[in-house]
Amino acid sequence: MLLDVENLRIKFSTSRGETEAVKGISFGIGEDESVAIVGESGSGKTVTAMSLTRLLPPPPTCTVEGKILYRGKNIAEMDNAELRKVRGREIAYIFQEPSTSLNPVFSIGYQIAEAVKLHFPEEKNVREKVVEALAEVGIRNPGLRYDSYPYELSGGMQQRAMIAMALACRPRLLVADEPTTALDVTIQKQIIDLLKDLRKKRGMSLLLITHNFGIISELCERVVVMFRGEAVEEGKTHDVLYHPKHPYTKALINCIPRMDMRGRKLQPIDYDKLR
Repeated sequence: MLLDVENLRIKFSTSRGETEAVKGISFGIGEDESVAIVGESGSGKTVTAMSLTRLLPPPPTCTVEGKILYRGKNIAEMDNAELRKVRGREIAYIFQEPSTSLNPVFSIGYQIAEAVKLHFPEEKNVREKVVEALAEVGIRNPGLRYDSYPYELSGGMQQRAMIAMALACRPRLLVADEPTTALDVTIQKQIIDLLKDLRKKRGMSLLLITHNFGIISELCERVVVMFRGEAVEEGKTHDVLYHPKHPYTKALINCIPRMDMRGRKLQPIDYDKLR
């Protein structure tokens, strides 16, 4: 198992007391496997993903309990030097808002080159490697775009640049946190196809964080459904999509627009029945 999460609990200290955002979830990701965590905003998906490399605030603001084993090593017990080797090099992230993830005062190429220099200090042809990474994600004229600033790129191109940054260090696990949320439908399809092709080409594992059941069938083999900090259902993507067991999973799937629903309203989720 590449990543094994056991009884993960995440608590935040607030002015009103302690809030438990994630309530003892467990899941695993194997080598060359793709897994989705699906749920609404506030269900605990993103904080779960960020906890994998200790990106959450330190105690007492945030407390993380349980085990996060990466290739058999507990990330919670790693010192800062070990953790730096994992972040970006072993586990890389793509976030949902590329415009806020990219620094507006540095060029695209400079920002990607920073990651390459950090993890491969012996690399002499850094610019060449970055240009290759930009070309691999489908950015035209990558040599020219190396010197472009984020504001000069469209949202879809910015997201491609973020994918290039994440993959430049050839990670074993890619965590994609809502990678298509801020994009229109056509560009969403392009990004999904790109991630699918890159995963197949690289043989890397993927953890997809999303609220959209509609995109996981193309990208993921297994799915974990989260509701109010708990994993309420887990299984093969096809089984969960076509034979859901938990009422919340059924409600989420019923919210997916379909061609045969023309003239009918989407069904709202009745939370009182899920308590």
